[in-house]
Amino acid sequence: MTPKGRIIIIRSTDTSGEALHGSVSDQFSSEISRLLSEQKNDRIEIMTTIRNLRHRCNDRYFKLLKEAGCNNMGCIAIGKKQDLNKYFLRISQAAVVIFVGHASQICKALRGSAILELLNKKYQYEDNFTLVGINTAAMCISGLIVDDTGVTSAGLGFINNCIIDTKFMHGERSKNLVKAVISHNQYVGLGLKSGMAVLIEKGYKASCIGSGSVMVVNAKNVENRFLKKDASVYVKNLKGHILTPGSFFNLFSGNLIKKDVLEYSLNFINRNTIQ
Repeated sequence: MTPKGRIIIIRSTDTSGEALHGSVSDQFSSEISRLLSEQKNDRIEIMTTIRNLRHRCNDRYFKLLKEAGCNNMGCIAIGKKQDLNKYFLRISQAAVVIFVGHASQICKALRGSAILELLNKKYQYEDNFTLVGINTAAMCISGLIVDDTGVTSAGLGFINNCIIDTKFMHGERSKNLVKAVISHNQYVGLGLKSGMAVLIEKGYKASCIGSGSVMVVNAKNVENRFLKKDASVYVKNLKGHILTPGSFFNLFSGNLIKKDVLEYSLNFINRNTIQ
């Protein structure tokens, strides 16, 4: 079934990856203002694991959302032992849900809950529903999460065709994303650089927005997908693209929809071993 809702992934221009630092306001306010332009009067709920964010919302996210013209908002703090079911009615009335905080903590709090089932139903069946993930919180939206060491763990599974990395950078982090995609080649890898947002519609159509780029890793044609821990591997047919603002990409097929992007052959990987 094609989801009727949409997903927005945002990585701020902050290099530390934390949701409340740097110039997150610039990217957040501009993209949210545009993407939520038709939902300004709808209910918005911010779900966060960040300590004391419920109070900070009044100084940061609430202010940014108000600047975007949104005035019907709430904030739900996700705690380790908190019963989120008491927020069932609020979530059921929300047209926009924003995840902020740590992906693994969000997963632990929501996995197997009635709230997660509700969010999945809203994403699948509600035309005007929007799920937003900011910085590290966005990574939990996928079926798989890759951590700083390259280890993958289960996400929330709203989309099961891409692995999202909003802490992406060249070097070790890049290798970890590549390894994860090779081992799970039904997924493509999305590595967001600073200042980028990705809008996903119909569960597969991804469009790039912002001032940076998105690295796409596609291992669908790679035969050797089984990597041993701490071992080097040589692979062929690993593909990649660098997507710029205005680019469109099919997350299921791994193909470009609109080819105004920079092709990137990943030769440094195809010609060398991945440690």
